[in-house]
Amino acid sequence: MIMAKELEVTGYLEHCKLAQELNGIIWYRILLAWSFLACFFATYAQSSFILNKILRLRFQGNMTFLLFAYFTTSALFSLVSTGGFGWRNAASLFSTNCDLLIDREIFIWYHLSSLVMMTMQMLIPLGFSIERIVAFNNAGHYEHRRTKLGPLIFLLLTVVDGLIIYGVFHTEKFTGPFVSLILVPSSTALYFNIYYIALLLIQIFNMVIIIVLMRLMKQKPRNNVLSLRYEIEEFKDASDFIFHISSYHIFFAGCYVFFGLLARYCGPLLFEKVVHYTAARATFCSIPTYNLIIVIIGMGKLKKMEEGKKKRVLKEISMSAVGKSGMANYNKIYRQLWEV
Repeated sequence: MIMAKELEVTGYLEHCKLAQELNGIIWYRILLAWSFLACFFATYAQSSFILNKILRLRFQGNMTFLLFAYFTTSALFSLVSTGGFGWRNAASLFSTNCDLLIDREIFIWYHLSSLVMMTMQMLIPLGFSIERIVAFNNAGHYEHRRTKLGPLIFLLLTVVDGLIIYGVFHTEKFTGPFVSLILVPSSTALYFNIYYIALLLIQIFNMVIIIVLMRLMKQKPRNNVLSLRYEIEEFKDASDFIFHISSYHIFFAGCYVFFGLLARYCGPLLFEKVVHYTAARATFCSIPTYNLIIVIIGMGKLKKMEEGKKKRVLKEISMSAVGKSGMANYNKIYRQLWEV
């Protein structure tokens, strides 16, 4: 157990010693290397996924734009984190003592930019729900709507997120010294944790909305109007895809919140030394891991959806070849032959 007095690392030399001790923990170094590798490969994988899959989706333009914004934000976060974690891994190999401390300006720019992208990635799914509600209420004439709603939602969410992040950090002095890029300063950690937990609850609420809308869409009367049938299929596929993506995001974001709070508030009871407590708080693997595997999950889901479409088409074709519809098709072709 760590006494409260021991947690108050105030002196510059004390921070130097803490940074050196932190650098000597093997499991922390391994997880730091994993965060770098996960972000490095996620940057390439997500960029390829956006170009080869997301931009070629046959979803309505507004949903495609929001998915593009979601994965682009994720890719940018991975890119920035690749630079940050890569630098920290290099520093852990070639620096010692006070050289391991992070410069104030570097910390501010990296910390705030990465937090904005991480929270935006959590907030954009709210835009999914808004777009799905509009699509549901305008079923039958939504297909050809211009792509205006998606960019407008994204702009609004960006402003909201920026204002909240500003509200959380505008009084923060960032006095340092800093031993980790991802440790939120103690004076603002509580407010940021509240915001991130709120975003997690919003994600869960979004999934409930998607489930309700999908069930309501199934109850809509189907007619022979091709545009309505197409929109119902598009609504089902797009909603199924974002539900699948969001469920994994909730799991990994939930792990980040749970283990982060566990380390912060229960760490002094679980660890004997301040350096182990700091290492537990400075470990950041859940979100980088999510950004890497979500590409695999997304590609697998799209492939499964495509196979499902092919099966439905083949089933409809086979049904049209037998029974009354099959006889009607046969008589139609037979008449056409005699009419030639």
